[in-house]
Amino acid sequence: MADLRISTTAARRIARIAARAKRPQQRVLETALEAGLEYEEWFQAAVQKGLADLDAGRTVSHQQVLKNLARRKAALARTLKKAA
Repeated sequence: MADLRISTTAARRIARIAARAKRPQQRVLETALEAGLEYEEWFQAAVQKGLADLDAGRTVSHQQVLKNLARRKAALARTLKKAA
């Protein structure tokens, strides 16, 4: 694999985090990279799922979303009122 380069700013952040955590910079970088890759994979899968839903006609209108939110807000208000 080709060498990877990171910005000076990112390198400083890695060094600062590693020093605070008393961990090697390489470990901090690997942990951060793994977390970022996991998020990126999740995000791309979620986008693909959303596009597939759209293609299949599984959509909700803006008006229906507003109605659902209003219903949830009212239910939450009732729950909070009972708890008070």
